[in-house]
Amino acid sequence: MRAKLPFFQTTILANYIQTGVVVFSLPRLLAEHIGTNGWAALFICSAVAAVNLFLISLVYRFGKGKSIFDLTRSVLPKFIVIPLFIILAALWAVLGSLVGKDFILIITSLSFRSLHPIYLYVMLEFLVFMLLSKGIFTISNTAAITFFILIWNTLLLVYAQNDFELSRMTSFWFKGVDHTVKGWFQIYSAFLGYELCLLLFPYVDEKSHLMRAFQIANLSTTFFYALVCFVAFGFFSLHQLQHLKFPVLNLLSYVELPFVKRVDDLVFNITILRVLISNVMFAWAASETIKWVLPAAKFRSVPYVFLVFFAAIVFFAIPSTLEKTEPWLYRFSIAEVGVAFALPILLMIILLINKRRGQNYA
Repeated sequence: MRAKLPFFQTTILANYIQTGVVVFSLPRLLAEHIGTNGWAALFICSAVAAVNLFLISLVYRFGKGKSIFDLTRSVLPKFIVIPLFIILAALWAVLGSLVGKDFILIITSLSFRSLHPIYLYVMLEFLVFMLLSKGIFTISNTAAITFFILIWNTLLLVYAQNDFELSRMTSFWFKGVDHTVKGWFQIYSAFLGYELCLLLFPYVDEKSHLMRAFQIANLSTTFFYALVCFVAFGFFSLHQLQHLKFPVLNLLSYVELPFVKRVDDLVFNITILRVLISNVMFAWAASETIKWVLPAAKFRSVPYVFLVFFAAIVFFAIPSTLEKTEPWLYRFSIAEVGVAFALPILLMIILLINKRRGQNYA
């Protein structure tokens, strides 16, 4: 009998998939697109993500935990299913690599300005492939270990209380900017990653409480984002937030500890552990998809060749500057938002068709 992911590790893994390096620029994005008291918009985005997770939970419940590949194959013909999942695998491979590249470009601009990004990018992708080769259970174990390494970061916000002023919040809500659909999508993209739970169906059972774990992770991500952004909105003015590239790093630069000189550098550099888990989970999703499209027994190296191919495309085809990489990350994030909602809806339609046929899942 195949081992299953435990509830605690599943919750932490879900949180790490969803929470990424975007937190360092999230207060600026909220100030630019939402306006005054923009941190409150996070609860709206969180509620939308929770609804999406509820839809996925219906797929899991009515599909009896059947994999999404088996569900789609039961109704759709191969000439539709195969291209569909190849496109999804490509999207996940590119997204994972873009997340890693975005982090590398930020870290080189802050700490290693004389070093070409390709060296750090190759090192990160090497770690991704090493962890990916060990399987989902090792990935979840690694996420649990890194959780205890990084959990103290949030406590650093306590040191910002001396310069925190509620008057900077103002009594106005979502004012001072022109609201756009693009802006709301950009904020919502910070919550992406939860949709990968669709790939975890075969690796969990009732004791794993998969959907409960992802809902808890969504709440913890919301709390973490909201706390960081609330402190940032009380520490900086709206105008300052709109002009700071990474306001959270600026906030941490005011923190002084007796044993660390640059807290912001330390916190950002160890964030690579979060980025690693996020990157490897998107790579794992792409790998699982390719293994289904091309059975692993015959083509064991194909998923890795596929991932290397797209990792190389992400670095060499997309300009290696933050200003040009971030729009590409946004475009693919928008596509992932569509997948997060469209794929569960498609699966629900397939389940309804199978129900009419009288097909039950054991």
